Amino acid sequence: MASLSNASRSRYHRVGFILFMVALAVVLLPFFRWAFLDAVWSGDAEACRAGTGACWVSVRLRLDFLIFGFYPPEQRWRALTGILLQALALVAIWGLPAIRQRLLRIYLTVLAAFLLSVWLLAGDGVLLSTVNSRLWTGFSLTMTLAFGGFVLALPLGILLAFGRRFGNSYVSAICTAYIEIMRALPSVVTMFAILVTTPYLLPPAIGESMFLRVLLGFTMAMSAFYAEVFRGALLTFHAGQIEAAQSLGLKWARIHGRIILPQVVTRSLPALMNVNLMVFKDTVLILTFGYYELLGTANASINTQEWSSFAMEMFLLVYLVFFVSGMLISLVGRRIEKSLLRF
Repeated sequence: MASLSNASRSRYHRVGFILFMVALAVVLLPFFRWAFLDAVWSGDAEACRAGTGACWVSVRLRLDFLIFGFYPPEQRWRALTGILLQALALVAIWGLPAIRQRLLRIYLTVLAAFLLSVWLLAGDGVLLSTVNSRLWTGFSLTMTLAFGGFVLALPLGILLAFGRRFGNSYVSAICTAYIEIMRALPSVVTMFAILVTTPYLLPPAIGESMFLRVLLGFTMAMSAFYAEVFRGALLTFHAGQIEAAQSLGLKWARIHGRIILPQVVTRSLPALMNVNLMVFKDTVLILTFGYYELLGTANASINTQEWSSFAMEMFLLVYLVFFVSGMLISLVGRRIEKSLLRF
């Protein structure tokens, strides 16, 4: 009877799978026909209106604007180089063996990619002509802001978590207040407050730069979430390891930097990758301030009388870019997680 039951169960599973695939095909077939078979790949807006499928012409004609936005056309190689540097930094992590012993090198690699990207975008007035940060738009801005949020908010989150956990009563209270306030406020409110106040509080080199002001607010908002991830891992850390290290004569910085921190990163990695994905996706918040990242340039591309009827195609592309980028971040995170658990 058991074998018959198992055979019946297996047959039901096969039938269920076939029915599911048939239903999926029925649902997706109209989309496939609209997106590919009946799509318009060349021509102009009139050709798209005459067709019955998707209008990919609008995407093709506005692709440069989606990637580079208002960045000067003759200087767009700099923005493209910045995107490639940041992508290569992620790919390089994939091939590193024994990642646990190279956490600092990984961080410095990503930091270097971010700094080089900012230098390429901004210029120095000597080797490269300067470009106003208001013109840093499109997908290049999305990538740079996401990387900046990671390389700046992550160490700040670590300091806040360690200060809250190991600091004296005053340091712990300050770190706790900062974390709770930043987590309670919507990120866009924090960014708006920083955007408005920094021109009056900071030197002109920072206060007059739209990118640096947005990055500062973005970093402050995201650091609280990183801090809570690390604090959760610190709560599982046994104090006996610290006492054992102190008995061996190790200094405070070496104990926390070489013993505690690698274990904390390992234990918090799944939650940490969720925050990384949130940082990347929350770059769209800067659209609130009229600063066009990828979604902003897509929205601007369809806000014309000629192409306003083809918003679906543009936003499908935006979704695909965010999906592929998020998958890349997730794959790198899983690669790091496997390496950390192996050693």
